[in-house]
Amino acid sequence: MKVLLAGGSGFIGSHLAEELVKREYEVTVLDNLSSGLRDNLKSIRDKITFIRGDVTEFKTVEQFDYVINFASNASRKEWERYPVEIALTNSLGSRNLIEIALKSKALYIYASSSEVYGDPTVIPTPEDYKGAVSTTGSRSAYDEGKRFGDALTKAYEREHGLKNIIIRFFNTYGPRMRGDDFYGRVVDRFVKQAIKGEPLTIYGDGSQTRSFTYVSDAVKAITLLMEKGETGAVYNVGSDHEIEILELAKLIKKTLSSNSDFNFMPLPEHDPKRRAADISKIRKLGYVPKVDLETGIKNMGYYIKNTEVKK
Repeated sequence: MKVLLAGGSGFIGSHLAEELVKREYEVTVLDNLSSGLRDNLKSIRDKITFIRGDVTEFKTVEQFDYVINFASNASRKEWERYPVEIALTNSLGSRNLIEIALKSKALYIYASSSEVYGDPTVIPTPEDYKGAVSTTGSRSAYDEGKRFGDALTKAYEREHGLKNIIIRFFNTYGPRMRGDDFYGRVVDRFVKQAIKGEPLTIYGDGSQTRSFTYVSDAVKAITLLMEKGETGAVYNVGSDHEIEILELAKLIKKTLSSNSDFNFMPLPEHDPKRRAADISKIRKLGYVPKVDLETGIKNMGYYIKNTEVKK
């Protein structure tokens, strides 16, 4: 089975690429390396086809069984710095990949996001929640980009019969995240700061909640949906366990035996107050997250200490 994986050198994409190779899929990775890294694929470099290219311009006559769209920068600070590129990736880029999937009669899998729900009033949030988002705020390029990607997928389904599954990822963490001061992903940032003994940067008072899924559980969810997912369906992939950001910081300090202090910063515009996934739909397919938060933090601490250069 042949897979085109856009964004396959990124955080989740590279873990998925490794799993697909293990399962003996023929994998082509498309990535412009705007946030992904070639080194993320070093363990499978000789087992995949890598194409450096941008999804907004990519064309091919090759046929695939699956077209999986993970292409998009996915951190808050990237949304603020590269809003045009992110909006176009999720619109023009999505159209190009959808057209490839249609010509191949492939299953198109779109990596959407819990950001489509905005600041939800229903927690845990189900797939049919309509969303509470700003179309003009600093987060809108990504939030509305993903919402448009969802809408475009369904439009092609209705008009052209596109086979598709939309996956809405909640906060996913694990090795290969990029959570430094620019990328700003919270678990990775906290773990790195804790290891270095630096203050853990907390935005607002830390009372906002998130739910966290370890990357291996997210990859299991993706492969499960490739095999058993209902065509045309939308699935949340995440956790229904909420934790306050301040409590997360305390847990990371305790787990890694860190003496770091806390550094409180102003809360960014439109930052959601609560975030947790209703995963009852994918649970019906047999999905069970395996890695608890403390174990995941230990895994990340070990990875960062042993593979990343300390600055």
